[in-house]
Amino acid sequence: MKNIFNPENNKELMERLQKLSPDSQKQWGKMTVSQMLLHCQKPLEVAEQKLVVKRGFISFLFGKMMKTKLINKGESFTQNLPTAKEFIIDTEVDFEKEKQTLKNMLEDYGLRGESVIVMATHPFFGNLSPEEWGILFYKHLDHHFTQFSV
Repeated sequence: MKNIFNPENNKELMERLQKLSPDSQKQWGKMTVSQMLLHCQKPLEVAEQKLVVKRGFISFLFGKMMKTKLINKGESFTQNLPTAKEFIIDTEVDFEKEKQTLKNMLEDYGLRGESVIVMATHPFFGNLSPEEWGILFYKHLDHHFTQFSV
């Protein structure tokens, strides 16, 4: 399964990121391409404990089931899934700044590997190994890059 920490998969994500432009059009959803770039940074910040998201009741009910679907069964994220309020970007942000920040984060994750993960418990999916975090990061980025046709 593809993983952000795998050098080939990380390179692929970097190449896809470079194809995004301020004019990239979404295929679904509400976010602009700039908002999506900032949104995609949020789960990475959670894993590094730079952003704290509390575990909600719904995660205890559905988190393990969704973890099984996405990681064990290899299913992809579906369109228009609900997201944590901390991940919702509803103001316009600077495209070039957010693209560069996400690029830097991807490079860092590629260089440092699984050691960047300091959280054992994901706020929705529950306990994750560093490898599982890496799989989810890849799937999340893939989902949003596909949203903007890259």
